[in-house]
Amino acid sequence: MIPKNFPPEGDLLKRVSIPVFFQSNNLSVAVHSAGGITKIAKVLRLTLLNILRKENGFLSAVGVLIDADDEEAKISCQNIIQTLGDDDLAFSNIGYPGEIIENIPRIGIHVFPNNRDKGTLEDALIQCAEVVYPEILKGALNYVNNIDDQYRHNWGVTDEAKVVVGCIANILKPGKANQVSIQDNDWISSSTLVLIPVKEITDFLKNLLRY
Repeated sequence: MIPKNFPPEGDLLKRVSIPVFFQSNNLSVAVHSAGGITKIAKVLRLTLLNILRKENGFLSAVGVLIDADDEEAKISCQNIIQTLGDDDLAFSNIGYPGEIIENIPRIGIHVFPNNRDKGTLEDALIQCAEVVYPEILKGALNYVNNIDDQYRHNWGVTDEAKVVVGCIANILKPGKANQVSIQDNDWISSSTLVLIPVKEITDFLKNLLRY
């Protein structure tokens, strides 16, 4: 899964896409960013599926995490399936959002925010902020809602939630990326584990990994 050619796609300025690996006594997990929903099929085809064909049964499970964006989760899930070619037999039966198909390997797609509604990961995080950072959330919403329209004209349907989360993350971790704040702060904590979006992704990963 680690690229062997440099520079990536001939671009010296392009970031090399290297998975992040997590290891326990009985699990090894690689988290690989596809760089956008339109590139997921390519990443699966060029990396994971190649491994599957060469090493039968080498991978126990493959999970795909995407945003629903401005479509319902089921449609987003179907769009991913349609982008996979007929030769990708391991992915011919992915099922519905959040479902784990007991195949070789096990496979499933989780669609943020909750496997049903339109939206993104940021919509789930805002629900978490309502519990753990209500005052900061209130201030961020007030700030974003009062931004002049000239700065909002190029926002997409789901961008406002991203801006709000970015504001909160920068208050908690000035100058750091959202993922650093998610890792270091209390977005995902004992107080938010009961929220539907958090419970859905937690259950999905536990079932996928049999953890």
